[in-house]
Formats: sequence, structure tokens, C-alpha cells
Amino acid sequence: MKKLHEKIMNLINDRYRRSAYSIWPEFTNHCNFRCIYCPHSVYQKKSNGGNQFNRIKGHMSEELWNLVLENANKHACYLGLGFFGEPLLHPAFQQYIEMIPKNRSYKLEIFTNWSLVTREDMETLKHFDCVRISFDASYSDLWERLCPGGAVLDLNGEPSQDRYGTIVSKMEYWLCQPDHVPTNLHCVVSSANEHDTETLIAKWRPRLSPRDYIWTKTIISYGGVMQDRHMKRNPCDIMSARNFLIAWNGDCTPCNLDVNIEWNTGNLLKARDIKRIVKGEKWKVAMSKIACKEGICVNCFDSNNRTDDKFYYGGETGVRTRQ
Repeated sequence: MKKLHEKIMNLINDRYRRSAYSIWPEFTNHCNFRCIYCPHSVYQKKSNGGNQFNRIKGHMSEELWNLVLENANKHACYLGLGFFGEPLLHPAFQQYIEMIPKNRSYKLEIFTNWSLVTREDMETLKHFDCVRISFDASYSDLWERLCPGGAVLDLNGEPSQDRYGTIVSKMEYWLCQPDHVPTNLHCVVSSANEHDTETLIAKWRPRLSPRDYIWTKTIISYGGVMQDRHMKRNPCDIMSARNFLIAWNGDCTPCNLDVNIEWNTGNLLKARDIKRIVKGEKWKVAMSKIACKEGICVNCFDSNNRTDDKFYYGGETGVRTRQ
């Protein structure tokens, strides 16, 4: 059994060494919201899920961001901004995005709660291939319960008293722009909003173009931090996902649910190239422990559970499911 496990791990590690990666750079792990389904709502507190989110918070340096872009140019098939905070909280957000080459070989996406987006930011967002907006309720009272936290800015960058109404008006403005990039309204379904999902879809689907869509996805435990009765067991996909997560300070992990970077496999500021990290002993040990569900993985029973995901595209009446 031990030899079989070693053989499997060698095959997995060899695939990582030879393949392109989904690279997830973390501009910041600060967030201005405390959404009840997210570990930010229990930051530095004992959680019901067993694991904790208490990592020091900060912003990515320009030196590290340059390294990320160099590595993306060499090794990425995908670059996703959002792990594990609100990207627009970074003070150099626009500057960093403008550094991304227009002629790139990888897909570029951003995950945002849309609260800080202004009219000027919308021009910057057109650098992306897809914008993913977290939006989980069709009416104000429910949204306020789901997404408490900081201020929401209007199109001119002024704080608004009507947080939900301002989010909605900015989304409507964005979707009406003929040159807006493909947009995904990202709805996390939990015990708190399960009654509202159909209403949200019926309300927003007619406003979408054929390239835009609503994505309903089941709440996950974020590696054993959160709990909800919607969560269910699911096999771990990290060994085959080809993920490479880069925290704001350069620490790296192969797991997109490792919000605390417990499986720290090295620092990109020191290694300079992600291939050196993937070929290193720390990476091999981390992947082995993930495969055996050791350490923080003991409390992660649902992994990246996407078995109930549904996709509702503008201009369509049917529902697409994950294949």
C-alpha cells in the first residue's frame, strides 16, 4: 500500500511539474465584508468547523506582483484574483491591473463583492476576461443579513447609506455597458438564503447578455472552517487541480481552501520561480498529507464540492450543470 501511494504521488507531482497552472495571487487578505458563509466572519475566533482563519493580514508588494506576472507568463493557463480577500482594497489596484499584459496566454478573472467598484474602476475591469461578482440575495433585508460589514461606494466613489441599493444600481449600470466583459453573478446557496435563489435568478437573468450568467453554488466549509447543513461530503480534488496559491506575502500552497496557508510549500520571493517550489520537498510532503487527509484536512469533508452547481445564462431558458 505504501509503495502504491508513493507511485500515485510521484505521478501527481510529475503532472504538476509538466503542466500549466491555475495561479491564484492574493492582492490582499483584507475584506470589508463579514459575509456569514465566509471565514472572514469568524476571523481570529473559534469556529464550528474545527479549523481557524487567523492569518496576519496585509497587501501584496509590487516586487511580488512582478514575480507573479513573470511566472504567469511562463507557467499559467489561468490567473484568478480573489484569494482570500477583496482585491479592490489594495491601494495600488488599478496600477497592478494595468501591469498585466494585454497579449497573454492565460485566462484572467477577478472575484469581487462589488462594493468598492467605481465608474473609473469599471474601465480597469475591462482588462479581465471575466468578472465574478458575489451576489447572494434578491432583496435588501436578506442581503444585509448575509453580507454585513463596511461601506459601499457609489459610481463616483462616495459612501452610500443604501448599501444593497447601490450594489444593485452599479451592477445594472455595468451590465448595460455594451463593452462590459463577460460577467458572472456568483450566488452561494446556504440555509440562510435557499428560499430566495429562484427569485434571484428570475429577477436578474433577463438583465444578462448571452455571455453573462448566474452561478449558484453550494456553500463550502473552506477547508473545515465553516459549517452549514447544505454542506456534504465530496472527494478532494486538490491532487489533480493544478492549483498554485500565492499569499500576499509570497507564501504558497497547492490548496485553494487553505485560507491560513497551513500547507506552506515555500515563498515565491525567495524561490523566484514556482517550478522550484513544485519540485521541492515541502510541496511533495504537503501533497502527500493532503492525499492522506492529515493535519487541517481532517476537518475538510466537502473539499471543492461543486456537484450541485447550476449555471443560468442570459438569453436562455434552460439550466446548465457542471459536467
